[in-house]
Amino acid sequence: MNIEIKRHSLAHILAQAVKEIYPNVKIAIGPSIENGFYYDFDFWWEEFKEENLKEVEKRMKKIIQQNQDFRKFEVDYDLAKKILTAMWEEFKIDIIDKIQNNDFKNKEKISWKITFYLNVAKWKSENYLHIQENLKKWIEWKSVYSFDEMDGDQVKNLKFIDMCTWPHVENTREIDANSFKLTKLAGAYWMGDSKNKMLTRIYGLAFDTREELDAYVKQMEEAKKRDHRVLGASMEIFMIDEEVGAGLPLYLPYGAKLRQILEQYMIQEAEKAGYQYVYTPHIAKSDLFSHSWHLDHYKDGMYAPMKMMNLNGEGVIDGQVDEFYLKPMNCPMHHKIYLHKPRSYKELPYKLMEYGTVYRYEESGVLSGLIRVRGFTQNDAHVYCMRSQLFEVISEALSRFIRAYEVLGIKDYKIRFSLPDFENNKEKYGEETVEWRDAIRAMKEVLDKIGVEYYEAPNEAAFYGPKIDIQVRNVNGKEDSLSTIQVDYSIAPKFGITYKNSEGEDEIPAIIHMALMGSIDRFMAFLIEMNGGRFPFWVAPEQIRILTVVDNVAPYVEEIQSVLDETYLMKPYKFNEIRYSIDDKQDSLGKKIRKAEMLKVPMIFVIGEQDMNDKTISIRIKNEETKIKFDELKKYIEDFGNVG
Repeated sequence: MNIEIKRHSLAHILAQAVKEIYPNVKIAIGPSIENGFYYDFDFWWEEFKEENLKEVEKRMKKIIQQNQDFRKFEVDYDLAKKILTAMWEEFKIDIIDKIQNNDFKNKEKISWKITFYLNVAKWKSENYLHIQENLKKWIEWKSVYSFDEMDGDQVKNLKFIDMCTWPHVENTREIDANSFKLTKLAGAYWMGDSKNKMLTRIYGLAFDTREELDAYVKQMEEAKKRDHRVLGASMEIFMIDEEVGAGLPLYLPYGAKLRQILEQYMIQEAEKAGYQYVYTPHIAKSDLFSHSWHLDHYKDGMYAPMKMMNLNGEGVIDGQVDEFYLKPMNCPMHHKIYLHKPRSYKELPYKLMEYGTVYRYEESGVLSGLIRVRGFTQNDAHVYCMRSQLFEVISEALSRFIRAYEVLGIKDYKIRFSLPDFENNKEKYGEETVEWRDAIRAMKEVLDKIGVEYYEAPNEAAFYGPKIDIQVRNVNGKEDSLSTIQVDYSIAPKFGITYKNSEGEDEIPAIIHMALMGSIDRFMAFLIEMNGGRFPFWVAPEQIRILTVVDNVAPYVEEIQSVLDETYLMKPYKFNEIRYSIDDKQDSLGKKIRKAEMLKVPMIFVIGEQDMNDKTISIRIKNEETKIKFDELKKYIEDFGNVG
């Protein structure tokens, strides 16, 4: 059986179960999703809590065990509205209204007729036409919706009706009652519009077998332990403060140090490849974002403008007040830096990079730790080059990206070659051009030469050019793009970006957008969850914690400090000073160890009187203990910490 059909059928059964327990509830939509399903409800004045999920799940199992048939019937729009009006299902009526007004976003599902599914037990196929006729009569005769009052014996086994286009299982016996689980509640605006009513969304998991479900639940339990929001709090990496604002993370010293090391390493590697670091402001005039098309195509994702005028009236031009916007992207400002003087082909490739903070408005319901925020920092780079330099630039960048993944211990990733689909999506891509062909050819040559495994993904390219995306799976099994390299020919003409070729003539360069980390915030969230907070030694905010067992070892600890202060790691980040702290408080050794492990400090030194007398150091790494001589300390740290 198709798992998507099963999941959608379970969404239908969920609505039926909720309706049986809460007769006054209004039902909205309930699709299948990755690993499960959901359904949106309006409980009116009734309160539905997490603890109510067990009761609903129990009722769903009962429905499945009744071996109910799914039967569909189709009616025209007018009769569908009559049925739904009698059922008091205003959200379903709204869907029909949107279809009729050509305002329904899932246009591929639009038809001249509306489909309903009936759930019945002890069904006899010859009754189908009778039920359809009785429904028509019932709509005309009844003003209050009640299955029990429908035309006597012929429909006494009718259990539920729902307006729905998807196919379902033929009978609930096809579903293993132990292969699904209701998991959580969430708020969801009707049709995803914050101007509409907030509904209650009930989520469920569903698989073919109980074994698959149990395995996934176990995986999710492990994911909860690795949740960057949980570890971010316990390890004091970042915080969200209500007064500062949702979606605006504050990095605490521990997290700031982690971010600083990551950023400095990436800058170091980019500068080796000829990139120049720049800084750009957080706001700009509306003129810039009109020029860059952001106000035409992205205004809904931007914050409202700031009207700039001081008490002396400065800022007013011809009676107009200058408007400034928080920048949603760094690209336009980098283009302006390129344009600040004429460029020759001898200067290309011209490479800029920046850790630029950008601001994008996100609905409060989608905000999540460092992954979905309203202010975040992009690891942005832009390269302006000739077409003949595409291979060189892309090859260097992708090789550098892969090296960074290796030293950070990121192994489970895929490379996606995101291509256009000129044949089936002309609205997005237009006609194939020589520029498109050059960019695609250069990217493919790089991928083939480097010898990495990759897969092609038609219709995943940006509207302006092809991409190489590095895809990773997070702890929840969801695939995300972590890094990207994108070729763009569309923006240069818009900004008048040119260079003088060897003949002294103007030519339009290719522009390559790239981001090794994408958003540094999201990259950190991924690292936290991938490692469970146990970062590679070279990048850990605190690499070593020295624990004293007794007070009189203080002079020996000072000798250890002197060695650590003179020790540097040179790979992969050069002159990486050892970051350590000393816990000499009057606590038990067990408590000191627990505090260090809470922060996932990779290396713990335990210094007791015997260590001082023997000139040794007891080292604890992931619950494994070893002992080295004092004279071996510097080499031990260098051998342990240098990577690549």
